[in-house]
Amino acid sequence: MAKKKSGAQQAQENAPPPGSSLIICRNKHWRYISSFHGPWLQLPPEILDSLAHQNYTMPAPRLVDPAVFYDVVKIRKAVDEAAQDSVRASTGISNTAMNGRMDYFGAGGGPGSQLSKERIFKIRQKAVKLLNKAFVSDEVAASVATMQATSTVEDVGQHVLKREPNNVEAKYVHFFHEKIPSRAMEHYTPLDPLDEIISALPLEQQAPPLRTRALVKIFKQQWEGAVLDLTAALRITEEIRRMHKPDQQQMELASKMREEQEAWNRGYKDWRSVPQLKEEDQPKSLGQQLYFNRGGVYLTLACQSVHAALDGLKDYQERQAKDETTAADEKAQAVRLEARKKVKTYAKRALKDYTSFLSHFDYTPGLPFEITNEIMRRVYDLANGNKTQTPLPKNRFVELDEEGKEADGRSDRANGHSSSAVVKHQKPKPEPFERGEDGWPRFPSPKIHPSSALFAEKPPADVPPFPSEKTMDAMLNNETLNEAFGSREAVTYHPLLTDALHSLLLSHSLVQTSPTELLRHAHNAARLARIADGYPIFQAARSPARADWIEVLRRANNWIGLTVPWQKLCAPAPLPEAAGGWAKDSSSGALAKRKERKEETPEQKRERIKQESIIDALSDDRVVDEESFQKAVRARERRAIEDEQGISGPLKDKDASGSASPSPSTPSGEELPPPKRWAQDENGKEYPISTDRAEAIARWIKEAPLSMGGKKKKKPAPKKKPAPGANGVHAATEDVAGMHLADEQGDEEGPD
Repeated sequence: MAKKKSGAQQAQENAPPPGSSLIICRNKHWRYISSFHGPWLQLPPEILDSLAHQNYTMPAPRLVDPAVFYDVVKIRKAVDEAAQDSVRASTGISNTAMNGRMDYFGAGGGPGSQLSKERIFKIRQKAVKLLNKAFVSDEVAASVATMQATSTVEDVGQHVLKREPNNVEAKYVHFFHEKIPSRAMEHYTPLDPLDEIISALPLEQQAPPLRTRALVKIFKQQWEGAVLDLTAALRITEEIRRMHKPDQQQMELASKMREEQEAWNRGYKDWRSVPQLKEEDQPKSLGQQLYFNRGGVYLTLACQSVHAALDGLKDYQERQAKDETTAADEKAQAVRLEARKKVKTYAKRALKDYTSFLSHFDYTPGLPFEITNEIMRRVYDLANGNKTQTPLPKNRFVELDEEGKEADGRSDRANGHSSSAVVKHQKPKPEPFERGEDGWPRFPSPKIHPSSALFAEKPPADVPPFPSEKTMDAMLNNETLNEAFGSREAVTYHPLLTDALHSLLLSHSLVQTSPTELLRHAHNAARLARIADGYPIFQAARSPARADWIEVLRRANNWIGLTVPWQKLCAPAPLPEAAGGWAKDSSSGALAKRKERKEETPEQKRERIKQESIIDALSDDRVVDEESFQKAVRARERRAIEDEQGISGPLKDKDASGSASPSPSTPSGEELPPPKRWAQDENGKEYPISTDRAEAIARWIKEAPLSMGGKKKKKPAPKKKPAPGANGVHAATEDVAGMHLADEQGDEEGPD
């Protein structure tokens, strides 16, 4: 009797011939892998565990999101242990023999014992359980960790499946490690293995494989199916969270956390004295992953309807003005109105999901300037040996002149003249903070806001302006802004934060948010991207959404009115000179060199653009043959010409002559690269010059009218909330199979 072929074998037989002879694991094709690179892959697990605990116990905003931090710690431990077990199983030698046997006197003890087949199988079973745990937590981070591990982990799942074909954990692990032709994932990745895994698991454990199946459907461009899977997974995770953490318990935990943070601020608590969180109590990042991925699918669906909503619209409007429309024209217009409705609806859903993702991360504007100024004054006094200062009275008012320095007039009176910076007050104003008996200020805790609050209709009132006038002047004059002590803002880091911020701006562009409002959102997105820093755990992440946003700004001719190039708005502040971050006299040297530069002739400009395009194309990883090289060069030349003609607006760092500003140079004239912080990134190099998404959004901005004359439909009446007993885990997803995209959220409106 012939053996029945598996789904993977049938798919490979029916698939088109591979476009590449390179055969690699499927998980190496996963999206956003570059976002999860960093020292967490090399740090010892003990140190990584200690850093995660210290990060969790610190007051908000924490440096790194605790959920993703704890997940990568679990993934590192699981992958490292699985790698050791897979090596033991492949060599067939006991652990004692692998580590070197010693007798009583320290000499070699002879050959080690060989493992039996049953023992080897048990070891591989354990390795599969560990790898399954890693992929369930975060499949992107787990994919990066397994790439750094030994190659023996790639065959563990396959070995276990030979003996246990129905082992669900082995199926899930082998799905990621199965070898397929490079860059052909959509053709060589059947959904049957994931369907079998999901059906074999209890409903409470189906969220991770549903997430995986959704990401595979994204590769296959099955967008509606991806939305359904991500929505089902979100419902499961939300229901489990409610079951394990009732509202009362959440209030108790929040109250306990406030008490701990107050104790921290008073200096009564050290992170070493806080007990380690049990693994079941540690926060998990699965919900964040689902919101982020579903927002990306909604944004793609919105972009897909742009061309259908705009094709033929101008001709129809001209004929309508002349009253020459026909029945066919009206039918085509109805199709355009429906496509426009999809653009707005899906963009609003993407906006909602990205806002939910950003709400997980804290932001603080920092302490007021008066407090930080007082801190720096005290530090300056102590550093200069002035340790025996007379304590300041409680009611002393710290007055600041225009430069932010203290102006109490004592030094001027000592020199025999009065200070012009002293301002006399009839009624003394209250201090911005209280003082103790010793004269030291009692610093208040900085206010904490969710990152999503910056993009609300009414942002928090205590958020400082960005960019400030000082920052704007420094950016426009290409000066180095030394604001090591002036930058007091902070945000909790997540590897996908930068991409979510720029995706939020793309969604606002499709929703047709007013340019004034979108400019405020853009400044806040740049504010967060500028201070987001994953040190010492994650490297700076490259972002396809950031590259698309820059391209949209270029193609739409900077319709929101940015006065500073986007790269400069997002560039982090330089480090102090002690850390090697400030370049001496770099700005003045660059300005002098630009003034001395002569204007280029048209021939010289064309030659310069051509040479720069060739160099950029040669450094592009996507250039694999002569055809792709020529396309890359032509695309770069076309972009450079648009920039020179001013079509793209102020998107590049250019001087008055239109040429790119040079890097800082040494006294000998040799150019040096600008100093970079840990978070400095070059996001545009990994992605194409222009994507279909960027082109669609730019066309929508330029051609889509704000209104098309349709009537808005009335929103349906809100549904009554079901009784608490009706909300079980099974009830949460029992109707997912029959759910349609239009029923997923009640935010559809008629064409406007």
